[in-house]
Amino acid sequence: MPDVSWNTFDHLSFAGADLQEFSTSLSRLHSGIQVRSESQRNTKYQVNMVRTRGISVIASRYDGDFSIHFPASIDTAMVLIPLTGSAMVAVADRNLPSIQNKGVFVDRLSDNRLRIAGPRTHLCLRLPHFELTRRIEARLNASLRERLQFATEIDLSQGPGLDLARLAMAMHHGLAGETLHKSPAALGHVLGAMLELLLDALPHNYSQEFSRDREAPVPWHVKRAIHYMHGNISRAMTLKEIAEACGVSARTLQDGFRKFRMTTPMAYLEHLRLDVVRQELSSTDPEQSVRVIAQKWGFAHVGRFSGQYRKRFGELPSQTLRRIVENPADVGTADSGRSRPRALAKG
Repeated sequence: MPDVSWNTFDHLSFAGADLQEFSTSLSRLHSGIQVRSESQRNTKYQVNMVRTRGISVIASRYDGDFSIHFPASIDTAMVLIPLTGSAMVAVADRNLPSIQNKGVFVDRLSDNRLRIAGPRTHLCLRLPHFELTRRIEARLNASLRERLQFATEIDLSQGPGLDLARLAMAMHHGLAGETLHKSPAALGHVLGAMLELLLDALPHNYSQEFSRDREAPVPWHVKRAIHYMHGNISRAMTLKEIAEACGVSARTLQDGFRKFRMTTPMAYLEHLRLDVVRQELSSTDPEQSVRVIAQKWGFAHVGRFSGQYRKRFGELPSQTLRRIVENPADVGTADSGRSRPRALAKG
């Protein structure tokens, strides 16, 4: 994974015993969240949250009997890592226990309800779905062929799941003590490690490719083609031209990319160009237009480009540009959350 800048964090902490105030405070994290009492028991809560580049890390400590309703989000996933106590996550017609040694993953597009029966402590990650996509693409050094599909339960009793639980405990203590958020670099490294462990611990439809032994070296013509793409990325290229530059036939080049990069040469080139466009949108003069930047990097049809961009990054190019204009502090960091395919893969 490339180095990532973690210099900007939003930090929020609140504690109390009034569920109405609790509901109001949670609405600052995500609109539409509602809290409801489930008994006459007294309630206490303490929440410490940091948020950066769309990823929220929430360390919570509860006592009482109540439920929290989270509305569906088009692009946000939730990971719940229990530390002490028990809870139940209701998604559609399923009830998922959140107890010791069992984490819960809730994908986007589904309302969910968290029922707390305290005392209870847990760490919750809320992150854009494309953050998981880009990390898997970086590991595989290839574009994903199909939408990611995750299991709902995480085994925290062994292997990477156990390491994930231990790291979550350390992060919870650091955030609850309000010390970890004062060290963005340390927090960024811990968060990055948690997300990588999550991808190892949480079964998904690319898990087998993660564990597959890469005994076959990447052919030289595939490496050379990628190098050629980087060197000529701003001008029009055809498959035939790239193949001739590598001294192989177009069919051989196609076969090499399908086997070792799980995509086609032209799709790989398209992703390289999308990454460059995103980098320029994240640091450009706000007066510059999306159309001009897209055409500069070989995207002649702006409407089609916008669709490709949204599919890869989870937002429209105009939204990237507007976000940078509205939040100048994000300049230089927006693209750091996105990995660029490496020019020369290991052989």
